[in-house]
Amino acid sequence: MMKKSEPKSIFGRGFAARQPSASSQSSNGIFVYMYGDVNCSNSKQPLVVQEFGKAFDAEQLCYMAAEKLEITPSVATLLALAHPSLEYFCPPNERIPCSEDCPREFVLRVRFIPPDSVIAKLPHSDGKMFDYLFQQMRNDFINDRIVYRDQSIGQEHLLGLGVIDMVRYGKQHNINLSGLRSLDPQDFIPLSAKNKFKFFVDKKRLHMNFKPHLEQQYKQYESDTVINTKVTYVRSITDYAEHYGMETFRIPTSCSSKTVVEVKPHDKEFPGLNIYEGKVM
Repeated sequence: MMKKSEPKSIFGRGFAARQPSASSQSSNGIFVYMYGDVNCSNSKQPLVVQEFGKAFDAEQLCYMAAEKLEITPSVATLLALAHPSLEYFCPPNERIPCSEDCPREFVLRVRFIPPDSVIAKLPHSDGKMFDYLFQQMRNDFINDRIVYRDQSIGQEHLLGLGVIDMVRYGKQHNINLSGLRSLDPQDFIPLSAKNKFKFFVDKKRLHMNFKPHLEQQYKQYESDTVINTKVTYVRSITDYAEHYGMETFRIPTSCSSKTVVEVKPHDKEFPGLNIYEGKVM
């Protein structure tokens, strides 16, 4: 359970914090956390349900959160409720009680990342849904939840994505190049990369490395739209992380070998359910 004094410790960077309150009742109920941008306000997050004594289906809570985000019902089916660890999802029909005794906390996620063909159309069919998918992928990127196909992908690629994200942030929030230079690059790069720039000299080096790349990317995307910049960012992840969004389950058997189930309905080669016996994980 998330501690009130450390609201981001479980969910990672990119979630709006729940504000402490003098009323103990306000800390109970159902909380559905949502992804937000850098330094996002908590004015729209999370979804808080405090109809004590009632129970809600997980699917019902998803639609309530989608309505809060102004996402249309036609694409809200992409959403699911994840437990704070992000390792498990609630079945759509799971009944979740709203209790005065303790809070129930979940994260709203796009459960299975759509294929590129759908992602390309999503900004035009539902811009709010595309923005939420982008923020989720951005959050997974900066919190090191993405496994890349090519393990040789190094710091240069990660920092490059951070630069693209900074340009996107500037375009979306009307911040010019001078304003972008004053932002902290560490808000846009993964934790693994951030840990390499802990000390003062290293932070200065990071800013110096970012500066020429930022200027170059700013000019490259200056005439581009915010949506196209986001699409570039998303594709820079999906092109190198072919199993991003795949769920893996291990099934215990009587023999010594393990059975592994992989679920990825949008896989280009083997969509659906794949079962492997004796696979070493």
